[in-house]
Amino acid sequence: MKKFVKHIIGMLFGFVVVSQLVAFTSLLCLKNGSFYKPSFLENSVTETDFDYIVLGSSTGLTTINTNVLDSVLPGKGINLSIDDTALSSQYVMLQHFLALGKKTKICVLSASVSDYDRLHNKLSSNDYRFLPYVFTNYVSAYYNEFPEQHAQLLALSKWVPMFGIGYYNTELFYPAIISLLKPNKHNRFDDAGNYTYPVRAIRDMHIINRKQVPVRFRNKYLARIQKLCDANDIKLICYLPPLQKEQATFVKSDYHVINHTGLLNNTKYFYDDIHVNIFGRQLASEKLAVELLSFF
Repeated sequence: MKKFVKHIIGMLFGFVVVSQLVAFTSLLCLKNGSFYKPSFLENSVTETDFDYIVLGSSTGLTTINTNVLDSVLPGKGINLSIDDTALSSQYVMLQHFLALGKKTKICVLSASVSDYDRLHNKLSSNDYRFLPYVFTNYVSAYYNEFPEQHAQLLALSKWVPMFGIGYYNTELFYPAIISLLKPNKHNRFDDAGNYTYPVRAIRDMHIINRKQVPVRFRNKYLARIQKLCDANDIKLICYLPPLQKEQATFVKSDYHVINHTGLLNNTKYFYDDIHVNIFGRQLASEKLAVELLSFF
């Protein structure tokens, strides 16, 4: 009986050791690759000084083409937006950008209309992409801000990385293998951080009416981003990207706001209700570039 118990304990101990080694190795591969935006910024972006950066969710990722902006503006930028994220994620990305010793004069923040007013924040679907940096104070502290089980597993990964790797198996383990074999491969973004949704059947209909949606910019993470920008001499610009069925309204704001929610008046420029297609991206980027000129 004692031999059996020792055998079981030995097997469990071996399993934990192997799991920890696999998890550490996975995080190391992800950190040394460029598959996700945080490691891409560290390993593939050699520039340290930018004239502007774009932070945002999928709307920032697919609406703003920095190549178009660079062709109009007297400067160079990069798109650091990550799909399925929120203002809280953009806050930690800005911390990450600065922690890497990089600088920018302007930060264009592109979030959804609802996110600017969100009062109760939660961990975003793709925040696990910061896990290779869980050993830094800012990422560890970020995960600890949320009470959800998956957030706490990510936070505990600072000491037991197999928790995070095990929970986000598909999203982290297999990309780690890809990063090991192809360290320069990106996950749906180009060398400037941009991405556009694939072309599909286009509806050509004029947009007549949009629902008016008031925006009050009450999300606490927006205030944190502004404070971080102020501390690093960065001009923050809140960008409201084109929408198909809604138009944002606001009476007064303490933030610099560019409102493009009503910019595009035909469905042929949209991929869905909140995302533009490649044609809408071109028009929105051209218009944004013109409006950003005054900040240069």
